Amino acid sequence: MRYLILFLLISYMIAKDMQVKYVVAYTVDIDWGGEIETVSEITAAPGYGKFHGQLNPKRWIFRLFGGQRGFIKVPGTENFLGYNAKRKRYWVTPPGKDPLFADMNWGDESDEETEEKEHTEEASVTIKAEEEDSNTQKGGKESWFIKIANDIFEDDDASPRIERTLNESIEEINGFRTKKWTTTIYTKNNQMIIEEWVVDELPLRDSLYAFISSTSEENNEFINFIDSIKFSSRDFILGVDSSYTIKKPDEIIVMAKLGIDSNNGWVQSALFEIKELYASSFDPLTFTIPEDFERIEIETDEKD
Repeated sequence: MRYLILFLLISYMIAKDMQVKYVVAYTVDIDWGGEIETVSEITAAPGYGKFHGQLNPKRWIFRLFGGQRGFIKVPGTENFLGYNAKRKRYWVTPPGKDPLFADMNWGDESDEETEEKEHTEEASVTIKAEEEDSNTQKGGKESWFIKIANDIFEDDDASPRIERTLNESIEEINGFRTKKWTTTIYTKNNQMIIEEWVVDELPLRDSLYAFISSTSEENNEFINFIDSIKFSSRDFILGVDSSYTIKKPDEIIVMAKLGIDSNNGWVQSALFEIKELYASSFDPLTFTIPEDFERIEIETDEKD
């Protein structure tokens, strides 16, 4: 018993001096916009949390709308510091405001912000759609993934066939030792291939989530949002055949590729991957705003 207590004490002391960084990327290739990549970096330590997001359109004509934003949890309080890396400014987020976009004036914005507003509106719509899709999927209704599958096979007379194979040979993906699932959904005219590289567990990500939860109860919703930024073969299978028997997998997806061979639909391909997941010594500078950023004041909503 003494050894168990000593082990737990040492583990706690190590955790207090540690921070975990988690980087995920999600790329979608769509007909009208080409490839658009979003990168989310989450860093957390006991009592500390930071989110940094990037939007990276690959087609040069849309790169104007790219940008970097984030927020930092102020230790010991319920406050968040939001920042806009492109404009080099930051703010204390008032209660009830979105820390990522609290600086955006949706009414009478300056000319400087007009272009960014267009980008932000697109990003906000995307986030809202993903949240709604996540909620409808839990309720058994049509999700974003189900809609893609339905669009691809809507003109087919025959029901799509589904084939799944597991390659248990170990393949290293971004430092993770994975097994690979390949799912093919096809008819004579249309085909969808989903490749998934999976692992049994990610202990470091569990530690990251525990750190995030310790900063604020509201951050549990943020964890759910992080988990929703991915796709799986199960989503698409249920989209074409709701009676198909496939249980929710216990494995964790570290990379997934979607390839579509069809003239239907507006998505050509998609990629999700965990790019980085590692622990390092706690560095308080990680959770600070750069000195050359200008502080701006955010107006609070006045109640009658």
